[in-house]
Amino acid sequence: MIDSKLYLDKNKTVMFGIFENSDKFLETVAHVHEKGASIIDCYTPYPIHGIEKAMGLKRSLLPVGAFMSGCLGFITAATIQLYMMHFDWPIIIGNKPTIGVSFVPVLFEMSVLFTAFGMAIMFFTRSKMLHGKMPSELVDLRQTDDRMVIAIATDGEGVNKSELSNMLINGGAVEVKERTNHGYDDFTDVVIATGSSSNNSSNH
Repeated sequence: MIDSKLYLDKNKTVMFGIFENSDKFLETVAHVHEKGASIIDCYTPYPIHGIEKAMGLKRSLLPVGAFMSGCLGFITAATIQLYMMHFDWPIIIGNKPTIGVSFVPVLFEMSVLFTAFGMAIMFFTRSKMLHGKMPSELVDLRQTDDRMVIAIATDGEGVNKSELSNMLINGGAVEVKERTNHGYDDFTDVVIATGSSSNNSSNH
């Protein structure tokens, strides 16, 4: 996926903390948020329960969107069946009424269909993600396997990079690096510190 947030002009420099332990990662993310640092995003190869709260994110509105999509599917199915079976071409099937219980299967299936597609479209739109993987976005070669990454904006005034780096290492990070963006595909990675069991990935 392409995350444009890492390449915005206001985030010329980004510090990354790379973790191998999900529990330590979650604790450190919460600690970084409590210190007031600007967390851009967290990248994990699998869902981590509680990461949204640790990052200070508000409750997602995706369930509301899912409900609205389901309602739209329900109304669409009811409208189509009502038009076809009552106005366009009424057909009595199995001596059953043209309007009634026979509508239920189609109502259910179309509600589920609209909900699934609606959630997918809203998720990718809200996350500003495009289909396809750009190698330049990879922070660590194992971030889609067994490593977790926290991205922190370090452009703001009053940001103590040394303190932030020590916080990540003491929290269990195996590597801390800083990326300076010169453009979307032009950037420089510098390894600031490494912890135990670190296997450094290649830099751009």
